[in-house]
Amino acid sequence: MNLQVAVVVLWAARLTWVGLALAPNALGSSLEDHGRVAQITFTVVAWALWSLGTFSVFWLSPISLTAIRIISPLLFVGVVVSIFADPKIGDVWPLFGCAIAAISVAMVYQPSFAAMHVQASAYGDEIRLPLRIPVPQVLPVTLAWLVMSTLFSGVVFSIASRAWLVAPPLGVIALFVARMLLPQLHRFSRRWLVVVPAGVVVHDQLLLAETFMVRTSSVTGIRLANNSGEALNLSGMTRGNVLVVTLRDSENLALSPYLSKLLGTMDAVHVKSYAIAPTLAGQALTALTKPPATT
Repeated sequence: MNLQVAVVVLWAARLTWVGLALAPNALGSSLEDHGRVAQITFTVVAWALWSLGTFSVFWLSPISLTAIRIISPLLFVGVVVSIFADPKIGDVWPLFGCAIAAISVAMVYQPSFAAMHVQASAYGDEIRLPLRIPVPQVLPVTLAWLVMSTLFSGVVFSIASRAWLVAPPLGVIALFVARMLLPQLHRFSRRWLVVVPAGVVVHDQLLLAETFMVRTSSVTGIRLANNSGEALNLSGMTRGNVLVVTLRDSENLALSPYLSKLLGTMDAVHVKSYAIAPTLAGQALTALTKPPATT
């Protein structure tokens, strides 16, 4: 990846996130007329989310990538809601906090930001490059986030309003749904192309039944293309350029039930070329075609 750009994006995300704690906000004034319990509840939750987000932007890993991409839009929505709930809605200062929150969300969803988190978990000479989310998965991922966020907000509001008969059962439902959905969302932070001196690896638990590995000596061609052409499409139907890898001989590949259904093919196939969609396709091409280091 372009390291300078990635570092700038990473620190922009870190500084804007830390800046959320320092920027003017409408949380305090919006809670003035809602009682002490509501003030304590929303203040504790806001600081807890911010603290977890701070840890996630500074500790680079796929887990922290999943965490910050769930937390940052939730906190942004909270900032917006607090502005409209503020009796002093004409005050412009909280809008600066809203702008900082929006910039922070934009930064954590940048491909370079994800690449830094993914690369941090690499071993030795590995270069790990995240894969783009398949277009058919965008809506389910969004709905999963909305369901979890709605349940979480429901628990917080029920506690703040002292609805003690509602909060416990709603909390149990929220925990059950989170336990079911969080591993599904985390899979999208663990989809990557791996380039090592010995070969090329596609690690994708969403589209593949098992990791697909080929030796460098088996690769005869690598190119960027607008579409997969005759190559087996392992992108899951994404938009943008794909990376087409051509092999010397056919290799066995095990597809996930989801991808085999999407492509209308068997779940075990022989491939002589395949197409994948890294988020940073040009940089992936550079990594794959870079001459081996000499001593």
